[in-house]
Amino acid sequence: MAVIYGVPISPFVRKVMMAHDVKGIEYKLQITVPQSDDADFRAASPLGKIPAYTTDDGFSFADSAVIIAYLERLESPVSLYPQDNNQYAHALWLERYADTQMMSATAALFYQLVIGPKFFNFETVDARVKELNDQLIPAELDYLESQMSDSWLVGETISIADIAVAANLISLFHLDFDLSKWPNTQAYLERLKVSDFFTRQVASEKSALSRA
Repeated sequence: MAVIYGVPISPFVRKVMMAHDVKGIEYKLQITVPQSDDADFRAASPLGKIPAYTTDDGFSFADSAVIIAYLERLESPVSLYPQDNNQYAHALWLERYADTQMMSATAALFYQLVIGPKFFNFETVDARVKELNDQLIPAELDYLESQMSDSWLVGETISIADIAVAANLISLFHLDFDLSKWPNTQAYLERLKVSDFFTRQVASEKSALSRA
């Protein structure tokens, strides 16, 4: 069975976990923190970043985008990459946007209010939280709002764009972030919340947080 190295509350690890769930591909989660000196983890992730991955046949590598691109080559009834060329490019762009620009804001707030205080004896910086709440996250939600439709983000079926954006929205979900100023995004989150892959991921993370 394939192994994911990481922790479920990591936004990039949750992205990979949800992709496995949607595609119906089994895996084992090996709880591993960033920069761990575990030999198998380091063989998969020389930079010490999570997630890292070992395939069924023992091949190892890292990075959430690479892992999910690999998954797409495996047998599964679900494809996360659209067949239409324009939709394919759009989905890849939204993944890239979610993994970089959006993640820099949502993950920072999640760290300030949850990860840092709970796991690293970190003292929340109120000025930083205010900046994230009042400026940085709203700017990203403004763009995300412009990308919303009444269905999935790209076309009529779930894609890598939805997985990547959901990985960000789960951080805001844990924080009870008020999305009322972005009604289309709020409606999208409500649709996600009744999806099996989303509810299972949130349950896994709440269990991890309760044990910490």
